[in-house]
Amino acid sequence: MRSICLSFVMVLILVGCAGSKVTDKLEEEYQTKTGVDGEKVGLKDDKIMIQKRVYLEEQLAVLNSEVEDLQHTIYGKSKTDPGGIWDALRRCRTRLADPRVGGDGNPPAMEKWEEIGKLDSQFEHTVRDDKNVIAVTEEALNDRITRLSKAKSILSTKYDGFKDKLDTCEHKYQTALVQHGLNPNDTKANGEWVQGPNGYKVWRMKRGATKDPEELMRRKVKRENEE
Repeated sequence: MRSICLSFVMVLILVGCAGSKVTDKLEEEYQTKTGVDGEKVGLKDDKIMIQKRVYLEEQLAVLNSEVEDLQHTIYGKSKTDPGGIWDALRRCRTRLADPRVGGDGNPPAMEKWEEIGKLDSQFEHTVRDDKNVIAVTEEALNDRITRLSKAKSILSTKYDGFKDKLDTCEHKYQTALVQHGLNPNDTKANGEWVQGPNGYKVWRMKRGATKDPEELMRRKVKRENEE
C-alpha cells in the first residue's frame, strides 16, 4: 500500500506597480477585483498592488496532466508497448532503409525510449496497529511542482526534436519513392462516399493504405493500365 502525503497550500502572488494617491475605494487592501479570475487590487505600502490567489493543488493537477499527455504523445504507453512520434519515426526509418527504395537495409539506431518525469520514490516503512507493513513516501508540494515543470520543459523540447526528425524522414521517404518510379499518393487509402441506408452517406473503401514497395508497384501498374 502506498500513500502520498502532500500539504496543499494557497500562495499569494503580489505584483507591484507604481502609484501615488488613490481613491478611497482602494484604501482598504485588496477589495477591488481586476476582472481576472482570482485577482484583486488594493493599496499596500503606498503602492497599488495586484493580489492573485493560486491554488497549488490545481496547478499540480494541470501540470501532471500536461506531462502525461506529452509523454504519451511522444513515446506511447510504455517501453514494451511504444507509440507516439517515437514509434512513427522508428517505422519511417525502417521503410527508408528498405533496399527496394534505395536503402541499405540497416535503419539507424533509434534514440533511447524514455519516461520523463517518473517519480522515483524513497519509501519509509512502518507497521500499523494491525501488524501490516506499509510504505509511506512524502514529497514537498513545491518540489513536486518544480519537478513536473522541468519534466514538461524537457518533453516539450523532445517533442519538437522528434517532430522535426519525423518530418525529415517522411520527406526523404517520399523522395525515395519518386526516385524509384513510385507514386507517394499510392501509399494512401482510397475510397468514396456512397449512398447508404436511411439516406445517410457511408465511406466505401476501395483500397487500404500501404507502405509496401511491391504493393505500390502493383498499384502503379494498375493505374497505368487503366489510363
